[in-house]
Amino acid sequence: MADEKGFYWQRFIAVEEMFLSAIDAFKQSNGALAAFEKKLLSRTSTRLLDWVDHLILPDTDQVLERLNTLGFIRQPAVEVQAYNNPGVMLPRVVLAGSGPGVRPGVALRVENIADFLQVHTMHAKIEGSPYSPYRRACISTENDVSIFVVERRGSRDYEPVQLPAGYLQEYFSAVETWKGRPRSGDDEDRGLTAALQIAAELADSLGQSLAAHVVCLCERDYWMSRNYAARVQKARQDTLGLGWANHDHHTFRSSRRNFAKLIHLFSLLGFEKRERFYAGKEAGWGAQVMENTTAGCVLFLDVDLDSEEVEVDFTTQTLPEKEKLGTVGLWCALHGDSILQAGMHHLAAQFEFDRITEDIAQYGVNFMSPFSNFSYLKQAFSIAEQWKPDQAQIQKLLDEKAIDSRQAEKFLNQGAVGSHIENIQRREGYKGFNKKNVSAIIKAVDPRQYVGESA
Repeated sequence: MADEKGFYWQRFIAVEEMFLSAIDAFKQSNGALAAFEKKLLSRTSTRLLDWVDHLILPDTDQVLERLNTLGFIRQPAVEVQAYNNPGVMLPRVVLAGSGPGVRPGVALRVENIADFLQVHTMHAKIEGSPYSPYRRACISTENDVSIFVVERRGSRDYEPVQLPAGYLQEYFSAVETWKGRPRSGDDEDRGLTAALQIAAELADSLGQSLAAHVVCLCERDYWMSRNYAARVQKARQDTLGLGWANHDHHTFRSSRRNFAKLIHLFSLLGFEKRERFYAGKEAGWGAQVMENTTAGCVLFLDVDLDSEEVEVDFTTQTLPEKEKLGTVGLWCALHGDSILQAGMHHLAAQFEFDRITEDIAQYGVNFMSPFSNFSYLKQAFSIAEQWKPDQAQIQKLLDEKAIDSRQAEKFLNQGAVGSHIENIQRREGYKGFNKKNVSAIIKAVDPRQYVGESA
């Protein structure tokens, strides 16, 4: 799909088929992988492919020719022969024998290997320092096919390392510093200034990509504290020791006055701008997608936008306040900006699209109708968590005529749409989003008209 600036993500059917075919062959050789796939579907409603960090394929001329034909390029500055296709949202490929301990098989990504080993009652050697950028453990080898579990923290390396003892203190100090920053209060400028300063300090002490990992990790934790559906699904995934390693993108909402600062904050953490979205007259919103490829994190950053503002770079210029609040602006006015008091609007994670809708309903979690329903991209929000806005803020919005008395009464008595979890399923390596469908869902979850529905 292309936006107005010509940014285009393609679909790579042959690349996905290569991965699925290789995984099927590995399942036939190593029964533990096939058994784990069944557990994934029944207990977490997820697909095996969505947890694969990389495949380890034989180092043969045939494999190399296949990778070249499919657009894979050699990953520079790593110790092994690693390849990726930058246009797809699919795993990477490492060639067997190109580094110590690199054997044919599958590497599954989890948030914490020790958690994984414990819930599966497995004993395996974990290579690499605790909480270091890259760790791995081989949990099964059968018929010369191995299964690894790996952790990543802001790294695209494939060789575990032992770090100095002081690293652990530095890492956990960074987590505590970000979690303990000022988020609430009347002084937004103070909160943003503190966030910017801490982001810069973390990037300087840890490096940008590890700092990006820390920030996204902490933001997921804060979002979960405010979203029941998120806690339910995280608990399901933790029964297999997985964590949120299947995250797709993190969505933050911003007021107009703070949007350029939000972009700058994530730029400090090594996120680079990808495609922009804007609907102008159609929906009154804009968004900037950002990605830190080393950290493996994608952001979707939302803001109110007028139709004439699509011609400027709305990510670098401070946007003036609008008299009328759009969907995003009202959400921020009611709850605060995402980077401050509100937390993320939603986390999108990859699931088996239809299965999770059925499986999680037994916990009282339901989904809205899909807002994307293509063969290569399916998306749906959970029914929104309802948050009670501050009474003083409601009165302020009334005084400014941003809402009417009927809306004010509804927000005070029933709450206002807060956060979601997004059910997303990608196929054919498709890495993008669909502007028209995003516009529809932004309208659908406007606090003034939102009515929850069951999928």
